[in-house]
Amino acid sequence: NFYNQTYTWMIEDTVKDAFNMVGIKFHAKNYAMGGTPSGPEISLCMETTFGNDIDILSWDYANSDGDNYDLYRLWGNRAGIHPTIPTLFRLGNDPTRSSIDDDFQRFGLSAIQFDVDYIRSLVPDTSWETVDDLPPEVRYYKCAGQVEGGSVLCKENKWDTEGTTCDLSEYQTKEENRGWKDHKLIGRVIGVFLVDTLLSALADLEETLLEVSTIRNISVSQDKDRYAFQSSSLKEMHEGANLGKNTKFLGGHAKYSPFWRSSSFCHSALLPNHARFTGAVTLSMRSYRHDHGYFVGYDEGYAVDALPETKPKDGQFLLAYLPETRQNCSDVYRADYKDFFLVRKQDGWVKVALPNHLEMKQFRIMGDKRGAHVIALCAEGVSVVAIKLKKIEVKVDGADVVDVRTLNDELSQCRLLVGEHDSFLWIAKPGGTGQFELEIKLNEPEELRITTILII
Repeated sequence: NFYNQTYTWMIEDTVKDAFNMVGIKFHAKNYAMGGTPSGPEISLCMETTFGNDIDILSWDYANSDGDNYDLYRLWGNRAGIHPTIPTLFRLGNDPTRSSIDDDFQRFGLSAIQFDVDYIRSLVPDTSWETVDDLPPEVRYYKCAGQVEGGSVLCKENKWDTEGTTCDLSEYQTKEENRGWKDHKLIGRVIGVFLVDTLLSALADLEETLLEVSTIRNISVSQDKDRYAFQSSSLKEMHEGANLGKNTKFLGGHAKYSPFWRSSSFCHSALLPNHARFTGAVTLSMRSYRHDHGYFVGYDEGYAVDALPETKPKDGQFLLAYLPETRQNCSDVYRADYKDFFLVRKQDGWVKVALPNHLEMKQFRIMGDKRGAHVIALCAEGVSVVAIKLKKIEVKVDGADVVDVRTLNDELSQCRLLVGEHDSFLWIAKPGGTGQFELEIKLNEPEELRITTILII
């Protein structure tokens, strides 16, 4: 699909005029990353990935997360400490996740389930009797009871990209990828729901005497929800979940509450990414948001076939990307790229101080000079063997990393950095800026590709 055919854009297209009439600028951010689970790399990086001003946070990770329900628990808990405490909007009808939603709502976090399969079931089959009566958006959408399948006609009409110079064959041959009609159906229905919610809110306001006390009561109610959520314990919220059962999850420290409830910071190369679009990651100019919701003008870094021969004078990591993953045509159909920070053997020791000054400013990071922090590196090849045999050397503020632990063995390449005395907690330098200096040197692999550096 093209970018303006995704259900995210359809939501914005459906509601933006209605919201604009009451002075609300509505933006729907399509920050989907193909084949990527909801966490830990994404859920632990919500603010830097999605931004620090969001009202609704959608979850559409059923295919990638599978039955790993701890990932959804982590997703909701991280949303509950987001500065704006967004409403969770989950696509799917999984009863276990519905039960987890109930847990969230008991403690003040709003959660909505959108059953896409039920909506799809309401659309009639295309048959010789109905074909002329159905509008183009649902004609050949469902054949013989199968959405976007069941007959050659439905399969042939799944995409509306004729005439483009883009090579979409890799995406369009995957049966699990949704066509334009499915995206439009989901986007329009969600959009109508949001407009209806807006109208209900306006009707309530019309019956309410708008005084300072009324606004104060609304604010107090929101503060109560925030307090109820943040003062609750993981044990009482997820009673019976046995979070410590999964010894691979969160480095075997799933009961360590800062993973779930403490503020985090991520220096990430992945796209889409709010911190890259604003220039915070690269210390560069802000990008421009196109009318259809995608961004242009951000710092792309270096293509791997056009890297500088020597390392940067400041010894910093190189931001790099694979040129073959970029679009080769003018019709925008994707914006998710697994870019990375590149460390090369030839460069010797390279370093980065995090968070940088722009990241501190944009995400209101004060620079904790006292507390203990978890630091994780998301990169393929950072293993226990590589660290212990010194194939890869890593230092945090000059102290050696002697071991690593996986954050989620099955779905993530993120590893907790472990220092001396078997501790995964790092203390910022006394009297410093609150930054951590991370240094890496490769002795055996020729290069290391880091997608995210995470600090909690």
